[in-house]
Amino acid sequence: MWRASVINLVGVGVYLATSIVVPTLVGHYFDGRLNTEPLLTLCGIGLGLFVGFVGAYRQLQDVIRDTDSERG
Repeated sequence: MWRASVINLVGVGVYLATSIVVPTLVGHYFDGRLNTEPLLTLCGIGLGLFVGFVGAYRQLQDVIRDTDSERG
């Protein structure tokens, strides 16, 4: 059913946004505490982008596989 695919895609978007925003905010917080701006913020962005895109890619593979199995 198409609703399940839509819900899975929304989940991919939420996962991607969360995995980028949380490490960035944590890096920003520790930059302020340790006076290392912008080093840890940039590390958080890099880590979040990497983890987010790898996870989103895997989730999208599952969505595509489920959609293909529904069709045929």
